[in-house]
Amino acid sequence: IFTHFSLQFYSTWGVVSACPFHCVCRNLSESLSTLCADKGLLFVPPHVDRRTVELRLADNFITEVGGNDFVNMTGLVDLTLSRNTIHLIRPMAFADLESLRSLHLDGNRLTTIGPKDLAGLTNLQHLIVNNNQLVKVSVEAFDDFLLTLEDLDMSYNNLRRVPWESIQNMASLHTLNLDHNLIDHIAEGVFGELYKLARLDMTSNRLRTLPPDPLFARYILRFLFSILLNFGGNPLHCNCELLWLRRLIRGDDMETCATPTHLAGRYFWSIPEEEFTCEPPLITRHTHKLWVLEGQRATLKCRAIGDPEPIVHWVSPDDRIVANSSRTSSFSNGTLDILVTVARDDGAYTCIAINAAGEATATVDLKIIPLPHRGGVSGNTGSTLVRLSIKNMNPVYLQRSLNIYPLH
Repeated sequence: IFTHFSLQFYSTWGVVSACPFHCVCRNLSESLSTLCADKGLLFVPPHVDRRTVELRLADNFITEVGGNDFVNMTGLVDLTLSRNTIHLIRPMAFADLESLRSLHLDGNRLTTIGPKDLAGLTNLQHLIVNNNQLVKVSVEAFDDFLLTLEDLDMSYNNLRRVPWESIQNMASLHTLNLDHNLIDHIAEGVFGELYKLARLDMTSNRLRTLPPDPLFARYILRFLFSILLNFGGNPLHCNCELLWLRRLIRGDDMETCATPTHLAGRYFWSIPEEEFTCEPPLITRHTHKLWVLEGQRATLKCRAIGDPEPIVHWVSPDDRIVANSSRTSSFSNGTLDILVTVARDDGAYTCIAINAAGEATATVDLKIIPLPHRGGVSGNTGSTLVRLSIKNMNPVYLQRSLNIYPLH
């Protein structure tokens, strides 16, 4: 053990180097290891030899990293910061670690990983950030090592959303651990290009369904691909959308169904395929005909049921999907709001409810009552006054005066 004033002679390099206080420094096979685990450190020691290849700082009380902590440590290969109290990684903290292969940040208090927090790790192969408090990971966080990363562990965090856009480009990824998070959605096709992926653990999340993916198709060919998939502990909704998963050859997984009610609690792989059913959409209620004054708000409603829950789209009278804009809002419950109507909004709108089992449609007739436009004063003063009085009249009163009411 070397103290702050100790000197260690490295015959390989022929130089004298100081070892940080309380740390142990070893020179084995021409590589320097600096071991500072469980030393009560509050920060990264400032006098770590810049030629260190292995740096262990686990089981301390370090709260943040960055600044000059790892400056010029271009030969560092393995960095362990496990089980500290790190809540902040300063942007570009690891910018000089061009040779780093393994970074252990597990057991800390990180809540976010920003776009530049891991910048510079161009040769990283193993990133371990499990057992933190992560709620957000930037889409750009992994950009510098998309082609080299082999092992990514983000288990036991609070992630609701995963940066699938980044993960799907990790060409060398072998192991992906996302178990024990709050993930309720997997983007379709995200695993399709991960040809080297051999282990995917999504245990104990909030997944109700899983999209078909080429990765899972490859799983069937066990003699060519050895892929370990784990989805147990998720509230799976066992309908026709999961029939593809039921058809996989599995023997040792413990997935169970949470819904529908008649399948709740049953072992996923024991349920016959014919029980994985869906119900096509049924429109139960919708606006039939609606009259509104030009310039006023129009609200069209369309309610549908089915299994899985249908997605509702609206098609305008000119056969275009109505998209959200500054003037129109389409809601997930099937409501379409046209905030300020114009004459061209007049016509038949089609409500389309779609799910995996089929679709249903309904028609809503929207009538726009044009308001008289202001004309010149000279020539027909009486007519002009009538037009002005109508234009300025309370729209509700005008509707009642003309006996115009929305029909549902």
